[in-house]
Amino acid sequence: MIVITLSVVFNLLTQSSSEAGATGCAKNGADTAILVTPGDDKPFALAGTTTYDQDQCSQEPMYYKVKFFKVALCSSDPYKNTADPDFSSCTNIFNDTSGVEKVLRPDQDTNLLDDDLLLNVGSYPYLVVIVDNHLNIKHRQQYVLASDHSEGATILGNASGEGDWCWTIAAVTTYTNFIADGNGNNWPTSYNTAHGVTLVESGTGTTNARLKCGSSKPGLAAMAYATEIIDDLAENPDSEDFQASSGANYEGDPDGDTRLSGITMAQNLLQIDNTSIATTGNNARRLVSYFKYDDPVTITENTVGFKLRFNTYSSVSIDMAVDTGDGNKIYGAKMGADAFVIQVQTKTKRARGTWR
Repeated sequence: MIVITLSVVFNLLTQSSSEAGATGCAKNGADTAILVTPGDDKPFALAGTTTYDQDQCSQEPMYYKVKFFKVALCSSDPYKNTADPDFSSCTNIFNDTSGVEKVLRPDQDTNLLDDDLLLNVGSYPYLVVIVDNHLNIKHRQQYVLASDHSEGATILGNASGEGDWCWTIAAVTTYTNFIADGNGNNWPTSYNTAHGVTLVESGTGTTNARLKCGSSKPGLAAMAYATEIIDDLAENPDSEDFQASSGANYEGDPDGDTRLSGITMAQNLLQIDNTSIATTGNNARRLVSYFKYDDPVTITENTVGFKLRFNTYSSVSIDMAVDTGDGNKIYGAKMGADAFVIQVQTKTKRARGTWR
């Protein structure tokens, strides 16, 4: 068996990357501010369009903080739908039961390992990534009127603030928008204790708006990480029981907007042992994503670099809430988190420094 030594880094697929789909928010010519049509119940448009028919859109975050527990390449499919995953064919790139937090930023490489990696030569059609299902986002964003692409729009934020700039503050929300009060479809009150958080509601009104907004660009000191918990993988959480599996088969990005060809994915929610399928919302503490590559990752004696490229451009949504009963006022509801897709790139001695 041949073993090679190489480094491992993270990198975000940015909007300008050819591999990333330009499917976020429609922005001004400088590509800095999101275009808004005030007074409309759906005030946003998708990039590349002029049809304002969205109440939220995707954007690339300034800071994306994730706690990693396991990254592994696999020769056989580890995903078993509703059964515990099978990692027996997997070769660990990283494995730490305590987890390690990493902050991912656009256009910056982030080392996953402190030391070089020992990896078996071979062909790997699958990649497994286990992370804490509490995802953390820090971001600020400007909004301007679609009518002239320059005049600031008015977005209402938390604690009566308003303006054309909105930014994240410390708040914990869920992918399903469920809170922990035991009412209706919401989680039981024990959810907060089980996850060590206090869930808050997001929506209209200055109390439920979880973004801060103002008339000037905030400094980094004014911003904080907002946390989004991926709490349920049911396609329709409001009408379906809790599900810890994304389904029986691999599929493309669930939201269909990452446009990374040749990659399909599946997901499970796991318990804190990193191996057992979650059975309730309370014990769902890990998110494991399985990526299947049409073109397997190939490690040879000439491989000298290994890069994991996260497509978060279309995986972090700016969620707005429009008060249709009050003149369609726009509130900064929250920063939401969707599924991310990972592209693997390797560098070989013969490639003259080119990542492929």
